[in-house]
Amino acid sequence: MRHVTMDPFTQEWWICISIVLGLILVLTNLPRYITWARHPNYGKLLGAILLLNLLIENWYSWTIGTWSVRENLPLHLCGISGLIAIVSLFRYNAILANLLFYWGITGGFHSLLTPEFDLGRDGYLYYGYFISHGGLLLASIFLIKHRDFRPDKGSWMKAFVFIQFAVLVIGSFNWVTGSNYMYLLAPPIVDNPLIVGKWPWYILVFEGLAIIHFLILYHIFHIKTSLNSLNVFK
Repeated sequence: MRHVTMDPFTQEWWICISIVLGLILVLTNLPRYITWARHPNYGKLLGAILLLNLLIENWYSWTIGTWSVRENLPLHLCGISGLIAIVSLFRYNAILANLLFYWGITGGFHSLLTPEFDLGRDGYLYYGYFISHGGLLLASIFLIKHRDFRPDKGSWMKAFVFIQFAVLVIGSFNWVTGSNYMYLLAPPIVDNPLIVGKWPWYILVFEGLAIIHFLILYHIFHIKTSLNSLNVFK
C-alpha cells in the first residue's frame, strides 16, 4: 500500500489544521456553554465518534480492496493511543489517561504537523486520518478539562517504559508478518528533521526524543498547575 504525505505549511495543510484545531476548541469547550454537554454521556459520545471513525476507515479500506493485516491494524503508536482514547472517554482510567497524555499528545502533534497517510488518502481515508489524529488531542484535552486528569508523579518515565514493552510485542509482530507498525523496520517517509539516520539509528533517536517530549509535557503541566495555585492565571 502506498504511503502519501502532505507538505506542512501549504494552503491545504493550513486549511486542514485550522478545521481540526477549531473542532477541538469547540468540542472541548462545549460543556461550558451547553447543559447537555455536561452530562457524562457527552464524553462517551466523543468516544463513540472516534470508534465509528476507526470502523469506517477499516470498512472503507475493505470495500476498495486495500485492507491488509500489514497496514490496517491499529498498531502504530497513534493507533494504540486511539484505542486508549476511546476506552478512556467511555470509562476513565488513570493509568490509561496517563499513557494517552504522553503518547497521544506527542503522536497526535507530530502526525498533524507532518501528515503521512499510511493507509493512503483516497476518499474517506483522507478525512479519517485527521479525525483519528485530531481525536488524540481532543481526548487528552477533554480528560484534562472535564475529568480532572493530572499526570502522576514520575508518569513520564512509566509512559516511556510501557513503550519499550510495546516495541517488543509489535516488533515481533512485524517480524512475523513483514509489517512496519511503529516504523520499527523503516522510518516514516515524511520530511521531518527529527527523523535522523537509517535503521536502527533513527529508532534510537526516536527513543531519545520520546523522553524529551514526555519530560516537556510533564513539566509544562506541573508548572502551569503551580502557577494556577498561586492565582497567576486567575
